[in-house]
Amino acid sequence: MTSGPNLPKPEFDIEATVERAMALINRTLQPSLEDARKAVDKARASRPLVAPGDLVSPVTRGNRMRAARAVSYSLPSILPGFGTAISAAALPVALREVLKEAVSAAIKVGLLHDRDLDDPELTRIAVLLVLTEGAVKLDKTGRIRPGAILGRHASLLGQPASYDALAALTAEERQEIAASQSEIIRAWALAVGPPLLAGLLPFGVGPMAAANYVQYVLRNTITAATGVFGPAAPVAVTVETIPGSEVQQDGPES
Repeated sequence: MTSGPNLPKPEFDIEATVERAMALINRTLQPSLEDARKAVDKARASRPLVAPGDLVSPVTRGNRMRAARAVSYSLPSILPGFGTAISAAALPVALREVLKEAVSAAIKVGLLHDRDLDDPELTRIAVLLVLTEGAVKLDKTGRIRPGAILGRHASLLGQPASYDALAALTAEERQEIAASQSEIIRAWALAVGPPLLAGLLPFGVGPMAAANYVQYVLRNTITAATGVFGPAAPVAVTVETIPGSEVQQDGPES
């Protein structure tokens, strides 16, 4: 009894894949602001009394669904061997599509919180901050070090309403962040890419696992965007912090 043909096992190099992806995804950081505004305005019109935070999920649902469909590039993996090789070659395209939807979702979060995103440079560095924060949270290897990427601006990560701090930066300081764009995208791709390799598992199991992971990536991005674009946490005010002239004391009526 002879065994079946021995199909070659595809070799996969995540570093090389990320480098190929970089050429595709560097152009994805400026989504259509007009389309994002239409989606936000439509959601606000249908639910005028709903707080911005409660509109984030319905407004970004389309982004999450489209990102999950990006793993359809892994569908050839249902055929072991050559099918997996085809899927591996298509992974950079899938990464680009996931990034595109992540950036679009971040922009919508900014608009929901009434941020002025008409300044393309300020918007771009805000999105870069969102991606950096997302990459740090997704990274399980410890290889992504914010200080090495953002330098002194790494302190902005995790800072509530960091968009306000970005808006207050000088042009030179903003350029320092913008100059790290390639490193930020590469860090994001290295954090997102390896788990997407699950999409290369044969017989259809991989794409399902990858789709679930992409949903997680988008939720992570939306959480980071809410931190960047959202309002600062309210400051608790006590009687001791109110100026004395504003504190009214109960006393006998004159």
